[in-house]
Amino acid sequence: MPDPIQPNDSANAKIASENIAEPRPSEADVVKALVEVEKATTNGEATKSVTTQIAPPAPGDVRRESWAVGRGPVAIFIALGIGIALGVSLLLVRGIARGSKELSGLADSGRISSGHGNSRGNAREQTKTAIDTAVQKRAEELLSRVAAGDSAAADQVLAESSDWTGKSRRSPRTDQSITAGMNSTNMHAREASLQAQLALDGVFRDERGFAMMERAVGNPGQRAWALWMLGALGNRGVDPIHTTKIIGAYLNDPNASVRASSVDALSLVGTDETIPMLLDRFRNDPSPVVQERAACAIAESGMYTHEQRMTAASSLVGWLDDSLLTAQQRRWTVQALGDISGKNLGTDSAAWRSWYEGAR
Repeated sequence: MPDPIQPNDSANAKIASENIAEPRPSEADVVKALVEVEKATTNGEATKSVTTQIAPPAPGDVRRESWAVGRGPVAIFIALGIGIALGVSLLLVRGIARGSKELSGLADSGRISSGHGNSRGNAREQTKTAIDTAVQKRAEELLSRVAAGDSAAADQVLAESSDWTGKSRRSPRTDQSITAGMNSTNMHAREASLQAQLALDGVFRDERGFAMMERAVGNPGQRAWALWMLGALGNRGVDPIHTTKIIGAYLNDPNASVRASSVDALSLVGTDETIPMLLDRFRNDPSPVVQERAACAIAESGMYTHEQRMTAASSLVGWLDDSLLTAQQRRWTVQALGDISGKNLGTDSAAWRSWYEGAR
């Protein structure tokens, strides 16, 4: 293979006669040399071929080139190329890492966080509306009074809480008060606490809030909270029939946690139509977690009246002698009947039937 940078005879003669240093290679020559060096690196025989075909200069005609003069520019060019390539690679790696971090942050910011045991979130965080300190203070004071059993404060919360939406937010104080209110035996306190939770989480008690939760329930990261809020909206008069249908669609979800959240949400709606749905989950759901949640909802949690719980008790009493119930389901049945009745009759099915006939 001909040497791409071999000098011709006239050039040698001129160099010898003028006795001057050989000129440095041009940029084009350097590029060609780089290509040739690369080929030589991958094929040792090619290197030998190139070397042997270079015409040796006549003795005394040209001064011997040093390594730095003859091959230095090529080496420098290679070193610069490697340096540039490493620099670009480093920038790309850092850029990718930074981009991944920023995308993760965006995903986290869009995500609605879980809060209380009912998996509450906060829609107000998405709107970034300002908090009115006076409204926040008023909400915290009234809810504290509701938790303490103040019926007048419950009335005020029911009358005012819609105006808190977008102007207030959850705080440790409101969470504590609402938990106490929701666990109260006073249904009025439960209603006030439930309605206040909607406002504090930024969910409007109208079609806007319903539409927001209908979208949110489709997001697995928001589903538990959205189901809870749909149940609250249904209880407070926002299309309870439609909310029940949406919530009920998740009772057969493959995820037991989602089914349990659906049971909680139905107990918040608190309509007669939801009672058979909870009884079915207690009796037939394969998950003990869902079974227990349904039994608790029927017995004491949620927004059912005593009359509605007595309706459920009819089925529970009949199941005490059912051999298809597991031992754990039978224990939960007895416990649920005890919560509804306030009595402790153990596993005596005859005694429970007698109680029910006399109490209904």
